[in-house]
Amino acid sequence: MRRYLIMFGALVCMATLWADNVRFAVDGPRQVIQGQQFQLEYTLYNASGKDLRLPEFSGCKVLYQGTSSGTSVSVVNGNVDRQTTETHVITLRAEKEGSYTFAPATISADGRTFSTNTWKLTILPPDKTSSSAGGVSRQSMGEEAGNTELFIRTVLSKTKVYEQEALLATIKLYTRASGVQAENYSFPSFEGFVVQDIDLPQNTSFELENYNGVNYKMAILKQCLLFPQRTGKITINPGKFEFQVETYQLVNGPFGPMRVPQGVSRSVSSNAASVEVMPLPAGKPVSFMGGVGNFTLSSSISSTHVKANEAITLKLIFKGSGNLKYMKNPDLKLPNDFDTYDPKVDVSVKATTGGVSGTRTVEYTTIPRFAGKFKIPAVEFSYFDTKSKQYKTLHTEEYEITVEKGASGEGGKTVSNFSNKEDLKLLNRDIHYIKLNKMNLVQTPSIYVDNWKYWFWYILPTLAFCIFVLINRKQAKANANVALMKNKKANKVALKRLKVAGKYLKNHDKEHFYDEVLKAIWGYLSDKLSLPLSELTKDNVATELEKYGAGEDLISTFNDILSRCEFAQYAPAQSNETMEELYSQTLDAISRMENTVKKVK
Repeated sequence: MRRYLIMFGALVCMATLWADNVRFAVDGPRQVIQGQQFQLEYTLYNASGKDLRLPEFSGCKVLYQGTSSGTSVSVVNGNVDRQTTETHVITLRAEKEGSYTFAPATISADGRTFSTNTWKLTILPPDKTSSSAGGVSRQSMGEEAGNTELFIRTVLSKTKVYEQEALLATIKLYTRASGVQAENYSFPSFEGFVVQDIDLPQNTSFELENYNGVNYKMAILKQCLLFPQRTGKITINPGKFEFQVETYQLVNGPFGPMRVPQGVSRSVSSNAASVEVMPLPAGKPVSFMGGVGNFTLSSSISSTHVKANEAITLKLIFKGSGNLKYMKNPDLKLPNDFDTYDPKVDVSVKATTGGVSGTRTVEYTTIPRFAGKFKIPAVEFSYFDTKSKQYKTLHTEEYEITVEKGASGEGGKTVSNFSNKEDLKLLNRDIHYIKLNKMNLVQTPSIYVDNWKYWFWYILPTLAFCIFVLINRKQAKANANVALMKNKKANKVALKRLKVAGKYLKNHDKEHFYDEVLKAIWGYLSDKLSLPLSELTKDNVATELEKYGAGEDLISTFNDILSRCEFAQYAPAQSNETMEELYSQTLDAISRMENTVKKVK
């Protein structure tokens, strides 16, 4: 009987686990072209369903419906995973352009009702130059003929903003080719802006977009928020990109025409874009700390009843969207008898296409030294509201602090009136004890001019002063040559940055690791080759390295390091071994460059 009970319990547990794995989901394209046929798949997992209820497919016509089922079994580390699927395939034709949201579909299984999520679909208009004859579009004809059409756009969410007001910059790739593979990137430098990158998926995916009446496959290469740092017209320079475009060529085969894939190299540049940056309106409040956006302010205090020499923490919390990372901290007015330390600032923000939002926490630590009652005035903070185009002022509450006398021996004698700090007396500290021991008086020997020691102590400082002047002039002359100083210190500066990159490597922080290695290499080459960062390109770096006597192998190594770092955030996740290899390669390249420069000298 016990055995049967155990088996029954095991079956109940298995049935429960199986029921928990039952789900109902929908999948299909997000964008289609008007007149195109497509399919939506409604799949029920790990159950057999009935009473399927489909939503109304607005803007589309249902052509037919079919059902299929399947079973998959996988074994991982001895664990057997079995999954069944029941898929209802709906074939539709896009009839009317526009954006549509299909309601969830429902199905009954195992005595319960399951539903999918909603599905959003965009129906794009057909190409203006498409041909309806024979139902063949320009896109299909272009691919058959070997279409390599490809271009890059820099798209700005705004072209007129206030100083420090965020705008969204999106770099998009448009193509009609069969496949595209990036070979080299050089994004715009966004000079005049502070840049906050937006995280994108590791694998870039294409979606359809209608641009100038033509449907392209579009992929987002980079998205970032720009905070203008100066007023006037700021021009965003074009980026340069190199791609390997996959296309097809028609050739005659033994059984007729054949499509043979081939790769074509394409170099393109993005468009230049301009932004008009307006100065903030006049009449800035005194408490304006450079905040631009929309914020709220709250405060808290660790305690309002303390003893002398006990620390108090006042916390200010700013929440909202805007330039939280770049605004200043408000002035905190504390009583004179409080020792105040530099505030601790913690900024936690998230960058999205809607802007930068999050929290900025400022903690002030202060220590009252004497007993009494004190007031911490309300903190005033003003910011520019980008929605109302006006300055707004926020206030915290006022705090009254009661400080009791501390333990004996802490801070000397405590008095109750601190209006005049000169009234404070520290007992047993204003007069020191007089020494009462027996003193032995010794007569100081006289110094004569004819003694060589007399003249020695005049000559020695004079010689030391002359040597100091000579060395100082030589050092000043060397320091005046900024390019020479940067050249000498290039190796040390680069190694410091690589130490920081090494810490990110240990923490498996891929994004910051590649960013720090890239900064180290560009900074090293800029200082070593005496070229500004704004003028550095792979071409002129290669030319300057040749002048220094660097071989093709060393030049190729530097180019390889730069390329791997620039593409790291768009490539699949890199392994630790790959990051360690890049780190070692960078150290070796800098060491070889230093040896090359010494030989040339």
